[in-house]
Amino acid sequence: MARTDVIKPYLFASIDARLSNLRKSGVNIISFGVGDPDSPPPPELRRKLSELVLAPDMHNYSPYEGTERFRQAAADYMKRRYGLTFNASSEVVGLIGSKEGIGNVFIAYTEEGTINLVPSLAYPIPATLTGVCGGIVHSMPARSSNGFLPDFDEIPRETAKKARLLYLNYPNNPTGVSADFEFYEKALNFAVENDLIIIHDNAYEEIWYTQKPISMFELDGAKERVVEFHSLSKMFNITGWRLAFACGNAELLKPLKTMKTNMDSGQFKPLQHAAAWGLDELIDDFGASQRKTYSIRLARMRSALEGIGCEVPTPGGTFFLWGRVPSGMTSAEFTEMLLEKYGIFITPGHMFGAEGEGFFRASLTVSDALLDQALARIDSGRIL
Repeated sequence: MARTDVIKPYLFASIDARLSNLRKSGVNIISFGVGDPDSPPPPELRRKLSELVLAPDMHNYSPYEGTERFRQAAADYMKRRYGLTFNASSEVVGLIGSKEGIGNVFIAYTEEGTINLVPSLAYPIPATLTGVCGGIVHSMPARSSNGFLPDFDEIPRETAKKARLLYLNYPNNPTGVSADFEFYEKALNFAVENDLIIIHDNAYEEIWYTQKPISMFELDGAKERVVEFHSLSKMFNITGWRLAFACGNAELLKPLKTMKTNMDSGQFKPLQHAAAWGLDELIDDFGASQRKTYSIRLARMRSALEGIGCEVPTPGGTFFLWGRVPSGMTSAEFTEMLLEKYGIFITPGHMFGAEGEGFFRASLTVSDALLDQALARIDSGRIL
């Protein structure tokens, strides 16, 4: 038996396979399923990368923990965005994307029988890697009645005392909800009381609609308990480049650094240096531009879905719409209806967990042209 035998098929891989089969059968599908930005990275960033790729001294091994230039730019970003100070040498780690980093930190901290606390509606990697390492996932219900936030008071005391990691992600995938200081204070107090490490996935910090997202390090004492992940994939539309960074105190980051030393050889230097330049020079303007784009798409998609009976609140952040399906329908029934009647795919909420039943997730990372087509189909009542 391989350790990977415990892994279920990756959610979005199964979605891709299904849509591919439908397209082969002749169905013209417009997919709002996977969140992969349709727009290219900023042209200035691509030009900078081109220059760096042509440089002769950029093609040997990178430092395992990220180049000094990239880690300093990450520290500077945290100072500029949140007013926080990090030592770039010891408190920042460069990553080959947040997925790699989160996976490695869960491997590093999870032993046979370790309990990790993961919300019931969450990015799948924390639960998956906990299982691979022989750990136990305690699923924290993220109910609509509680704003899709976990209630720490519901966690049995004995479970909390045995747990090692607490995974949080706000703005949240799949629900789009944001968390406020009151929630983060509860989370941090809970972690202190139970000797937990919080893994905070802040991947969507540049995509928000009403209130800027919060770094957990804005709370007093967070550095003793938190490792926080920041994704450049979402910031700059560079999901294929694979680049992110993690912040935290040197002691908490040490296991992650050990994993990276043994698992990879760092990301391509030109990518790191180009992204460092982007963090210094581009993110403020490009982030605002992206928020405007997603806000317009959000309003249009929301109006169309509400027109066929859905309830679609404005998300706190992310490029996802999380809504309630029309009355009398399950998540699967609603998404099947959209496929059959309009040739439109959105992800049924139950695929993310039990609390997702009755809801759906629609990604806003489609081109404006495809969005026009989808809305025209809904307006006309059929596939055009």
